[in-house]
Amino acid sequence: MSNTVQILAGEEQYIQALYSSPQEKSFENLDRLLVIMVHGFPGYKEAHNDIFKDLEHVTGDKSYHTLRFDFRGCGESDGRQEDFSLLSAGEDLQTVLSWAKDRGYKRFIFIAEGLGAPITLMNTPDETVCMIMLWPMLDMPHIAKTLFQAEAIEEQWKKAGYILKDEDRIGLPFLQQLPKQNIASALKDLNGPILIMHGAQDEISPISQLDIVRTHAGARRIEITSFQDGAHGLPEPNHRKTIFYHMMQFIEKYT
Repeated sequence: MSNTVQILAGEEQYIQALYSSPQEKSFENLDRLLVIMVHGFPGYKEAHNDIFKDLEHVTGDKSYHTLRFDFRGCGESDGRQEDFSLLSAGEDLQTVLSWAKDRGYKRFIFIAEGLGAPITLMNTPDETVCMIMLWPMLDMPHIAKTLFQAEAIEEQWKKAGYILKDEDRIGLPFLQQLPKQNIASALKDLNGPILIMHGAQDEISPISQLDIVRTHAGARRIEITSFQDGAHGLPEPNHRKTIFYHMMQFIEKYT
C-alpha cells in the first residue's frame, strides 16, 4: 500500500508523491533499491492511462520499493503549470533523489514515460541500476514542432489521449527550451542497461526517433520492444500485459 509524502522543493513549494515499501524485511534483500517513476508533460504521477498506478502493484508484488511523484506545476504538487520547464523538472528529480538517499536508498531504477525520459536521462545519477523508457520523446526539436506547436496544442494533446482543461497552460520558457535540447550527449554518458517500449503506430512520439538511441547510447545493453499495432501510450490490455512481463524480467535480471 502506498503512502502520500510531501517533499520540500525550495523554500515554499512541495512535491506530492506516493511512496510504497511493501515489506521492511525486503529492504536489505534488495540492497536499498528504489524504483522511481517519472511522468511526462503534460502528465502526473499516474502517467498515461494509469500505467504507473498499475506498475506500483506489479513491482510491489515482487517486494520492490517505489516512488512516483508529480513535478511542480503538475498533478497535486505546488506551482503553476505555466512555470514548468526542463530546468525545474530536473531540479525536482534531484530533490526526489536527495529525499530517497536521506532514507537510505543507494541504488535506483527509473521508469520514465514520454518527456519524462529525456528529463531522466539528463539527470541520471551514478547509482542508476537500469532504466526503462516508455514511448520516450527523445527528438525534442521534433516534439517542439508537433505536440507543442502553439496553434496545434489542443489538437495534439487530444490525439495523445490527454484532456486539455481550461486552466492548463504551457509556459514560454518551456517552449523556448524544448527545441534547443539535444539528448545525444546524455545518451553517450549513460552506462547502465536500457529497456524501451514503443508503439510502431505512435503518431505523437514516432518510433523512428529511436535511431537516436541506436546511434548515441553509450550503454551496450539496449533492449527495444516494439508493438507493430501499438499507438501512443500502448493502452491496449494485451500491450500492457506484455509490458509488465518484459519489465519485470528486465528488472530482475539486473537486480
